[in-house]
Amino acid sequence: MQGAGTTSRPSSLSRGVLAFAVACALLALLRFEGSALGGALVRPLGTLLDPRIQRQAGWVLAHVILLLVFPLVLARLGLGQRPADLGLGIGELRRWAAPTLALLPLVVIGAAVLSRAPGVAAHYRTHTAGISGVFGWIGWIGMWGAAFFAWEFFFRGLLVVGLARDLGGPAAVVLHLVPFTLVHVGKPALEVLLTLPGGLLFGALALRSRSMLGPFLLHWTLGASLDLFVARSVSALPSPPHGS
Repeated sequence: MQGAGTTSRPSSLSRGVLAFAVACALLALLRFEGSALGGALVRPLGTLLDPRIQRQAGWVLAHVILLLVFPLVLARLGLGQRPADLGLGIGELRRWAAPTLALLPLVVIGAAVLSRAPGVAAHYRTHTAGISGVFGWIGWIGMWGAAFFAWEFFFRGLLVVGLARDLGGPAAVVLHLVPFTLVHVGKPALEVLLTLPGGLLFGALALRSRSMLGPFLLHWTLGASLDLFVARSVSALPSPPHGS
């Protein structure tokens, strides 16, 4: 019995380390070649896309391909893992639905506070430059929703739920903070500092519920709210019609 246990553990550990290494390689590819890949992906759609968002659309497509599609295919073919094994599913609904609903108002309030920080405001004002009109903003938020979905699958699904089986839950949560923090380098300092508590919270929620859906909804809400608050501060949002 003991011999069987000791032989299976190195196999499990090595599988987890290999999966983490491949994930980091995909993340590095996104970091250094994501813009080029995204540009190539959107080039055939150039006539269909608003020129102001072509670059951002390519960046989103690169996220979806490298952080969602490739990991799903590699996990299925290489390890025989299903999407649900990697947190891509409902999971334990009661364990993420209630906490997510409770945290959503706090996320919106946090975005309002963050939008007033000079470094954050300047960064996201550039990020949304050129977006105008109600439908422009709906398309923008929906497009980035796809990026946040891929992002949360990669970090909280693949690296937390997926690695928890091989490395243990606490180790997976702590380990995923390393690449999660590193990819924020270059963003406003306050945002980089918040990646640690935010990553711990999202990671714990995903681990507890075996689903990345709660963290996705929270992160998407945070990103959309931050963009909207920053844009509103510089009157970039369409104003509602005045009553007579």
